[in-house]
Amino acid sequence: MLQTFSPRRVIRALTGERLLTAATLLAVVSLLAPPILLTLFSALRTPGDRLPYEPGVGWGIANFTSLYTTGALHHTAVDTAVFVGGSVALAFVVGFALAWAVERTDLPGRGLVFVLLLVPLLMPGIVTTIGWVLLLGERTGALNVALRTVLPFWDVGPFDIFTMYGMVVVQGFGLVTLVFVFLRAGLRSIDPSLEETSRISGATQWETFRGVTLPVLRPHVLAVLVLSAILAVESFEVPLLLALGAGADILSTRIYFALNDAAGGAPRYGTVAALGVHFMVLTYALFAVYRRATRHTERFATISGRMREHPTYALGRWRWPAFSLAAAFLFVVSIAPLLVLAWTSLLPQYLQPGARAFAALSLDQYAALLADSRLRSAIVNTLVVATAAPTLAVLVALAAAWLVVRGRGAGPVRTVLDVLTSSSVAIPSVVAANAFLLFYLRLNRALPDWVPLFGTVVVLVFAYAYRLAVAYHIQRAGVVQMAADLEDAAATTGVGRLAAFRGIVAPLVRPSTLGAWLLLSVVAVRELTLPLVINADGPPFVVSTLIWKLWGSDTGQAAALGVASVAFMLVALLAVRWIAGRGRQP
Repeated sequence: MLQTFSPRRVIRALTGERLLTAATLLAVVSLLAPPILLTLFSALRTPGDRLPYEPGVGWGIANFTSLYTTGALHHTAVDTAVFVGGSVALAFVVGFALAWAVERTDLPGRGLVFVLLLVPLLMPGIVTTIGWVLLLGERTGALNVALRTVLPFWDVGPFDIFTMYGMVVVQGFGLVTLVFVFLRAGLRSIDPSLEETSRISGATQWETFRGVTLPVLRPHVLAVLVLSAILAVESFEVPLLLALGAGADILSTRIYFALNDAAGGAPRYGTVAALGVHFMVLTYALFAVYRRATRHTERFATISGRMREHPTYALGRWRWPAFSLAAAFLFVVSIAPLLVLAWTSLLPQYLQPGARAFAALSLDQYAALLADSRLRSAIVNTLVVATAAPTLAVLVALAAAWLVVRGRGAGPVRTVLDVLTSSSVAIPSVVAANAFLLFYLRLNRALPDWVPLFGTVVVLVFAYAYRLAVAYHIQRAGVVQMAADLEDAAATTGVGRLAAFRGIVAPLVRPSTLGAWLLLSVVAVRELTLPLVINADGPPFVVSTLIWKLWGSDTGQAAALGVASVAFMLVALLAVRWIAGRGRQP
């Protein structure tokens, strides 16, 4: 007997987990579709100097052929490969050495090494890069001047940050913290009995490392190499400040300058999109390798309920030389940029330490910054995007994580949700920014005039929220670690699955959610690419774009805002940690 159509029956069928699945999938697609689909769409629309949805714009591959026939793409590919390869290699060598020293040796001050390595995370990328410019400028850089004072063998230099090797050093050192955290976690996850058994059998330290430690660590190594490569490929701040002086043609800045022609020409949307397609092919290939490397990481899990302390290798006479080397590196990477920024913030422009500079020290730059009418709106906008965007992202990612791990829906739907949510890490921010710019320009035309959208902070909130992968994987790990028996027990009492999700799963994974939210909030404060491309001329300003604007006109105020932003992030992180600690107290 045929059943008649009933709206109530449809509503009942869509309630619960199915409705949550549909809503989550719609949210994920809404956040990720604009950067993916609009990039592909724009790349095939000609002429490339017009908006892809304007009347009279047609289909074609002229945007691609112009890249190939001019030969410029080859130069871009080579320079980008050198930049990415050198940065990842440097970061891996230094990060692995530090992770090994902290976890496997009797290096003095290991806790201090860990804390200082986290300091660069507090500094927005534009602030860090400015600090490196002030440190290693060929003629006036503080470190170069100090070296020439001690060893007067050079008239300029000896380091020149405006070179390819300078870019590699800055980007590579910026990735060291990521490599260190990944590999430290990998080293801590190894069962000490494996290495002890190898040594008892007569193997040397090197043979144990090569035959036991390295094979178990291989998934972590491959994962961090691929993730570092993705981040280096999409790096924007370092090429933005250094590539022009270095004569390097890096993919991310080539896209930016094609969109913002310094000569005042029309934005080349088609060229930007065609470059973006190449960009995403590269990053999605790296992402596929990353997924393959981490797909079966549980096979390598060696943590047991009876874990003992890992053996510590004695450095002997190399103990203090190793500490001195680590301390020198940490000073240059974590302390020196902050010191030179603080020094510059007390001067109208950077001056080498001396009688003239000390006489000019004042707080005038901070006073001028406080009088800048753009500062208040930049702070408010930054606070809005640094709270609203992470909140949106973690809510969507938490629902996706629960549905993928514990959902009872169709397997293909859960697989699609897993792949889509994870793949946001492979969408470069400069490509996403251009696509969001086109998307919200088009949406703004479709909306009534009394509905303001483009040029507001709302656009930035949705644009920032597209980074779902980090929040998804952190919370997915939290859901995996939680026993399913809790939800099963709730079901026996008649509690629905969604009610169990709200009342049991969400509270228990709250530490993972808070960690993901905090990390995304830090990323939002550091972000420069999205607001700079979407609102090239501003407003709305955020703190990072205001620092960029000030850097071009007032070095002292730019440094002052950089110091203030680092101080604010430090206070905010300490406050969040204090609140989280109080929340764990009975």
